[in-house]
Amino acid sequence: MFLLACLSLHAQTLEQKRVELMAATVERNASVVEASGDVVVYYGDTILMADRAVYDTNRSILELFGNVEMIKDMKHGALSDYIRIDLKQERDLFEKIFLVDFASELWLRGKQAEREEEILQLEDALVSSCDVACPDWHIGFTSLEYNSTSEWMDLWNPVLYMKDRPILYFPYLGFSTNQERRTGLLRPDVGISSRDGFFYNQPIFIAPDPQWDLEIMPQVRFSRGEGVFATFRFVDTPHSRGKITTGYFHSRESFVDEYNLKNSSHYGAQVDYESPQLFTDGKGNNHDGIYLDITYLNDPDYLNLQARSTAELLNSSQVQSRVNYYFNTPENYVGVYGKYFIDTSLPSNKDTIQSIPIVQLHHYQNTLLGWNALHYSADYRISNLFTGAGKSIQMQELNAPIIFYTSFFDDYLNLSISENLYYSYIGYQNLGVSTPSNYYSMFRNYHKIDLYSDLARSFGDVFHTMQMRATYNKPSFSNESGYIDPDVSVLRSPSENMTLSVINYFYDAKGNDFVYYRISQPVLYEKSEHRYGDIEQELRYRFWEHYELYTDLFFSYYLGAVSSATSHVKYEDSVYDIMLTHFYKVLQEERTSDFYSINGTYKSESGNDWYGEVAFDNLDERISRWGLGVHLFRHCWDLNLGVKDERKPILTSAGAESVDNLVFYFQINLVPLGGFEQKYEQEF
Repeated sequence: MFLLACLSLHAQTLEQKRVELMAATVERNASVVEASGDVVVYYGDTILMADRAVYDTNRSILELFGNVEMIKDMKHGALSDYIRIDLKQERDLFEKIFLVDFASELWLRGKQAEREEEILQLEDALVSSCDVACPDWHIGFTSLEYNSTSEWMDLWNPVLYMKDRPILYFPYLGFSTNQERRTGLLRPDVGISSRDGFFYNQPIFIAPDPQWDLEIMPQVRFSRGEGVFATFRFVDTPHSRGKITTGYFHSRESFVDEYNLKNSSHYGAQVDYESPQLFTDGKGNNHDGIYLDITYLNDPDYLNLQARSTAELLNSSQVQSRVNYYFNTPENYVGVYGKYFIDTSLPSNKDTIQSIPIVQLHHYQNTLLGWNALHYSADYRISNLFTGAGKSIQMQELNAPIIFYTSFFDDYLNLSISENLYYSYIGYQNLGVSTPSNYYSMFRNYHKIDLYSDLARSFGDVFHTMQMRATYNKPSFSNESGYIDPDVSVLRSPSENMTLSVINYFYDAKGNDFVYYRISQPVLYEKSEHRYGDIEQELRYRFWEHYELYTDLFFSYYLGAVSSATSHVKYEDSVYDIMLTHFYKVLQEERTSDFYSINGTYKSESGNDWYGEVAFDNLDERISRWGLGVHLFRHCWDLNLGVKDERKPILTSAGAESVDNLVFYFQINLVPLGGFEQKYEQEF
């Protein structure tokens, strides 16, 4: 605690520090020096001022009387009626002490403080960072003991007050004032749920080494069961870090039967690791990196039981693990990727398709034959897809374009022409006896013509830029044989098509873009039932200073209607922030998404934020999400209070389902001490 530094001004011996005393009147009688009138004492990095001072040089005792002020390191200050400092025996006595930390504005006031060597004791005191005369909050306690060597503080009978009203009481609190990582108990997570009952999670933090720590989190849910989770965090190099989490929770049979859960035991493991310099030092032109995000679990509750908020709840029955590594040079790129999926809604994961490994080799675009107008590049990818049932697909793709660049009319018009060689080969194993072939191969050469222009012009105070582009792809030779499996949905070779697009920006006199408009129209020629693809129009219009209109719309000529649309209207100023959003999507002539949402924040003159949101699903014809709350801000505290309802996924014996999760939450932060939160959950 910063304030306690004020009371430790003689941590060094007299021989190491020199006492300097100045005053209007100074008298000496043998070994006793008495001073009065504007007394100032300099002692190391501490300055003391008082009405009167007495210093016994033989016994090394300094006493200060009346309006005593102390400043230490120009960071901490103290006021007192009387201070007695034993410089030799390391004993201090403070009466009616007031301490303040200038940086955090945290202050402490007590009846009496006494220090002997490394032990400080304080009686009948209170601490706060609010107005001294009438604090909004303060913590009062009957006694305090602080050990400056172990940096440990004991508080007896601490009570949190809001104004003069007691809010929270503990018979005892003990905590470390050391800001470094160290072994001990962390703040518990306590709450109550109508489904799980009262729950208590007590993290145990173990930090024996600066490069790693272990957090063990036993928890009990009185109406459900108990379990334990653990997270091991480590730093193996200055530029890499990782963590490993595992855990197990057992639900009682009565709880499993009541909610028809698929599993009574919930367990799993997670590995997260990243290093941007695995084999390289980051100083040269070559770079590499690895990223691991691996999760194994038997059902979603393994993650949900660790969640501290509804935002951390698993929102899908399918969990993805990823492993990525790349090595990059100025000329070439090598990537090795892997994806593994666990679908907890299925009785077995054996039919889930996995992608391990995927290898990509890429040669960046470079000049050909030393001619700046002629470029080439190459990309090779091999993908291995398989299932636990033995089904296996290996897909190889090669794409090698040769590109010619030129421009016309003083660079007003630019042209690129490319010849692209594309080859794909797919091999199958164990697809089934009905498969007509165990392979597929395809070779295609296609032309690509890209004509584009980038224009700019000012119209008074308005500046306009326009980017026009026409891209045409034309296969010239194609040869394919074998069988295409339905699971292979994407080939990187395009069919014959043309894409026309125009992008416009309008800027005002201050350089702010107030209009952005893009339109894109694909024209389809080869193996297409429709001549024109969905036309896309994207518009963002900022008007009247605080308003914004945005829409990204796809119109299907085949459907004669909008196939996808994302739109919002927004108003934002120093007081209000309100946005109405609509999302709509049609897939294979069926609506897959159609919902509205509105959220807003009101900032009152007193500095408080009132916020709310609601979402309505047109498919289910029901409110899918809503929430209301207020965030109160004060100089020395802030309070977040609200209620929200969201969908929470669970796994039952019938498959993946979800329940409505109604959450009441309360969070208070006492500046600069920190805070605590409380929530009540109702599921139905």
